[in-house]
Amino acid sequence: MRLFLIILFSISQLTFAQRAKESEHLTDVYKLPASIYDVKGMGNWKKGSKAGQIRLVIARSNKRDEVFLQWVQWNMKGPEKIASTLMVREIQDMANFKVIFIRRETIDGKRQIVLGLENMLDKTNLRAILDVTDVGYYTCRFE
Repeated sequence: MRLFLIILFSISQLTFAQRAKESEHLTDVYKLPASIYDVKGMGNWKKGSKAGQIRLVIARSNKRDEVFLQWVQWNMKGPEKIASTLMVREIQDMANFKVIFIRRETIDGKRQIVLGLENMLDKTNLRAILDVTDVGYYTCRFE
């Protein structure tokens, strides 16, 4: 009987420890589709009384990557809602690319997002430079 109580106590402590380690965000992480390859915080935005974080989202298939920018609005408690989501069409329209690196760089005194791209057809590389100009607006150029 004593051994039974010890085992029962040990199991209840293990269950308690597992619950204590669970994240409030675990369910959200499980909801992410397998096609979401990468998500990166790329800086902050502010417009009037609203503010938040810009994030880059890459969805991957065997044919190409699709690149998106999202403006996540925050309130006093943290992330609240998605204010805007845009596909970076310039990358999508140019060729079938795979993103090989992501960096934040300061170019000409401005923080920009730089993506290394590999053309899936001919294996050539180039860089896409994204400059976020406002909520829901960006420019893209290639080098």
